[in-house]
Amino acid sequence: MKPNIYFFNPTCELAVANGSSNFMAPARLRRFENELSTLPAILASKEDIILSEHLPSLEYLVKLESLGLIVPKFLTLNEILPDLPLTELPINFLIPWGWSPAAHKLLLPLKQYCSQKFLSSPVFEWKEIHRELYSRNASLTILNQLVTLSKSEILLPFNDLPEKCTTHDQIISLQKKWERVVVKAPWSASGRGLQVLRKNEYNQSNIQVIGSFLNQQGYVIAGPWHERVMDFSFQFFSHGSGSLEYMGFTSFRTDKAGRFEGIYVQELPHDIDPELIEFILEYIPQVQKILHGILNESRYSADYFGWLGVDAMIYKTTDRKYKIQPCLEINCRLTMGTLALKLRSHLAEGSLGDFKIIHGPAGYFHDYCSALSIKEPLILESGKISEGFLPLTPVTEGCIFGACLRVSRRNKI
Repeated sequence: MKPNIYFFNPTCELAVANGSSNFMAPARLRRFENELSTLPAILASKEDIILSEHLPSLEYLVKLESLGLIVPKFLTLNEILPDLPLTELPINFLIPWGWSPAAHKLLLPLKQYCSQKFLSSPVFEWKEIHRELYSRNASLTILNQLVTLSKSEILLPFNDLPEKCTTHDQIISLQKKWERVVVKAPWSASGRGLQVLRKNEYNQSNIQVIGSFLNQQGYVIAGPWHERVMDFSFQFFSHGSGSLEYMGFTSFRTDKAGRFEGIYVQELPHDIDPELIEFILEYIPQVQKILHGILNESRYSADYFGWLGVDAMIYKTTDRKYKIQPCLEINCRLTMGTLALKLRSHLAEGSLGDFKIIHGPAGYFHDYCSALSIKEPLILESGKISEGFLPLTPVTEGCIFGACLRVSRRNKI
């Protein structure tokens, strides 16, 4: 079987916004990419290849293999580019975390060795439409279609639909309408590029940050602030031929600023309110079906090949009713939700998984993993994880970022 080649570049949205094939992320984000570069191994098959800055230790690989996780091959960028010792063998697909002009330039030497299916796919080369598909403006278009087509009272009302703004005055006008406003840059990820404006407040700091969005990216998307109850995502796969496949539902956690913190491996949080479960069971399948239909008719189905995560949320209105914001943004790339769906298959029946991204001073992740590995040893049942703690990225003394999985039995919570 031909190998796929994976590459972890979660700063792809920033690279798209920048537009240059020579884009380089800020130093801290480059370190984030480097220290979590093995994460795509969760998605890979044994014959696949993970590109990273540094090879993981043999101890790390043996640990993953002992747990029944498939361990692919790992190669450094220097090993495969530009001398390409591997390319005597054919390649199936190139799968970066997300495409950008910079990702295309980096992986260009490998393209000639790829399968015909990849060569004829919409992501073989960068096109201007791809920049738009990554933007929050494209997400807003899908949201408008969804609210219009659904006509459901459980979705956010027309009056609360976010708007595209090119000036500070437009944002201030919306602030008067909604009081608290969330302002987002068109291209950003994981809760970055976001400003929350409080009632009657638009201070110098807000003006400076939002002004930089307007200057660099041309516009922002502004919408009303809502009392968030649960974050979730619909996961799709676009075959690039006018159709998308629905892959599953995931729920995740964000901090007060909307930045990603972690994701539940099972569909829903363990401590979810029974009333909310009833709401989800009744309305989420309806929303997913309409969303699927709209995406099938959109440019996402014809001009993109790969995973697609649609972030959404359930919120409470001032009269304490649940409503759904069904399309906060569309992630035209791999996501942590993609990883959660794959990890779900490794959990024993009746177990709950919590996937986390950890960051702190140098040594914090190492000490965190050392303590929890002793406190919560892994227990397997028929080759699947029943409970315990598992680092999902290499644990080194100097790293400041890492990913891990904590698994518990439902009846022990």
